[in-house]
Amino acid sequence: MGIFSRKKSVSLEDFCRDFYDNMILNPIIGGVDFSAVHPDFVKKYITEVDAIFANADIKKLTDELMILRFELFALAWIHKFIHGMVVIAQSAFTKRYLYEKGRDDIWSGMEHYNNLIHSATLHWLSGQGKMNLTFNYNAIKELTANNIKDAQKSGMNIDESIDRVNQRLWSENAWKQNLILEPLMSAFCKRLSINPNELNKEAGFRLATTIRGLYDGAFQSLKNIKIKS
Repeated sequence: MGIFSRKKSVSLEDFCRDFYDNMILNPIIGGVDFSAVHPDFVKKYITEVDAIFANADIKKLTDELMILRFELFALAWIHKFIHGMVVIAQSAFTKRYLYEKGRDDIWSGMEHYNNLIHSATLHWLSGQGKMNLTFNYNAIKELTANNIKDAQKSGMNIDESIDRVNQRLWSENAWKQNLILEPLMSAFCKRLSINPNELNKEAGFRLATTIRGLYDGAFQSLKNIKIKS
């Protein structure tokens, strides 16, 4: 194996702070503030094929994209690291970071998407996973309890940051089968005061591509890192 195939060992807080600062809140790419131009690009990209999206308020669109990016980063994180303190600590740090930045509105906004991820995962378990339904639910229940115990052992407060983690448990298959993507798209549109059922097929495809791209970008950033204990 070559040197570039080795995983880089980083602290959780250093990695997340750098990603949040430079990839979400203040991403400067080639001297351009990406967070300023990306919402305009998304609006134009979708409006090109469906004029109804022109009704999206650009300020609200900017806010929702940022909220969704934080939740999708957390989703990618749990799909990479599965469970345990590295997942719990990421959620706790994210809450602390956003409050420090005066962006508790983002933390609050994430809850809506977090609930949808949980609902879609349960839908997958009760539908696609019928053969192991009892096992699946018992396993999630055990992981949830273990997360709370691990947090307590570490002296962490048991608050909504733990709940957010537990709501993302076992969501990877539901995500891979696009069972989470559709509810997120629908909620995203509704929060922009757009009826998702009125979007044409191509507009829906472009919105799905946009949201999936946010997740994929986050997941790619995690591929070659190892979190220090």
